[in-house]
Amino acid sequence: MEITTDQITQVFDEHYAGLCRFLTSIVGGTRAPEIAQDSFLRLCQAELGSVSNSEMKFWLFRVARNLALNEVKKRNTRTRLWVRITDAVSGTVRGPSEILERSEEHKRVRELLGKLPEHQRSALLLREHEEMSYREIAVVLAVSESKVRIDIYRGRVALRRMWNKEEMNNGQQ
Repeated sequence: MEITTDQITQVFDEHYAGLCRFLTSIVGGTRAPEIAQDSFLRLCQAELGSVSNSEMKFWLFRVARNLALNEVKKRNTRTRLWVRITDAVSGTVRGPSEILERSEEHKRVRELLGKLPEHQRSALLLREHEEMSYREIAVVLAVSESKVRIDIYRGRVALRRMWNKEEMNNGQQ
C-alpha cells in the first residue's frame, strides 16, 4: 500500500507551518517555503510503502533538514568564492570579521566578471567556485588544458586590471 493523497494532504496541513518555522531557523525566511515545498514533493515521490502520519512527519523533517543544510553549504561556498575572487583581484587578505563589509566589493567583482569573455569567466569560476583541476575544466569546456591555464591567467589579470582601474577612478572623484 502506498502513501495516499489524503495522507499527504493531512501531513501538509498539520506540519507545513512548523516545517517552515524549522527551516527558517536554518536558512532564513526567503528560502524556507521553497525548501518545505521541495520536501513535500519528495514525500510525494518517495516509495515509503505503508507508513503512519507520524513516520511521514519524521521522514519529512529529516529530508527538509538535509535540503536546508545543503543550501547553507551552497551559500557558504558562494560566499567563499566571492571572498577568494575579491581577495585575488584586490590583492588583499582579510579576516573573517570583515566578510560583511565586502558585499559592495562582491557586487563589483560580479560586475567585473560579467565583463570578461565567456571562456575566461567560465574557466575562472569553475576553478575558484567548483575547485576543479585544470584537467577537469578542460574536459567540461572541451578545450585543451593549456587553454584553460591561459584563460584562467588572463581572466585573473583582466579582473585585477579592471579592479585597479576602478580603484583609481574612485580615488580621483
